[in-house]
Amino acid sequence: MKRIFILSLALVFLVFGVGCVDSWGTDTPENATIPPILHYERGSVSISVNTSEIPVRRFDVNVTEVIEILLADRRAGVLLENGWNIASVRTGFAEEDPNREHIDVEFQSDELPLSFFIEVEEEEKQTGKGRCNATIWGGRPWPESTGPCPDYYQAANLYMNRFEVIDRNNERVLMVYNKTTIFYLYPSYGDANVWAPD
Repeated sequence: MKRIFILSLALVFLVFGVGCVDSWGTDTPENATIPPILHYERGSVSISVNTSEIPVRRFDVNVTEVIEILLADRRAGVLLENGWNIASVRTGFAEEDPNREHIDVEFQSDELPLSFFIEVEEEEKQTGKGRCNATIWGGRPWPESTGPCPDYYQAANLYMNRFEVIDRNNERVLMVYNKTTIFYLYPSYGDANVWAPD
């Protein structure tokens, strides 16, 4: 009888212990940080940005802070409102000064094989230059050009200090921008035919 009592008591402790151990894994620790979901908002437009879903190719960066700085830039709003997504956060280097390091935030569209990058200066808490990764092509589709024309390319308009991103197959302008502003983004932002000089 004493043996049955001891076994029953051991079984009760065992069942109670399993229940306690199982509940430990379900609680969220008090000091755990959950990556915030940030919002770009303009008028009635609200777009969520989950920072935990953004690939980071630079590990010493506070992604939440970088995205907060970025969302204050009108170019980010234009891209997000027109269906582009934040594709990555990575280390960037200035073309003029290779020693000047900054953060590049990459935007991509599901419909186009292009990226648009906006520089973020984390320490200064501001954005910098923007650029598209389309090939800069200076020729025309003639034999004496600089080579075969790519499907997507950009041409520099030096007079107006602008870049025009062209979809050669569909014969349309996809984007018009300079280092600080997006003037036109196909199909709904701006007017591809109206660009005032700086």
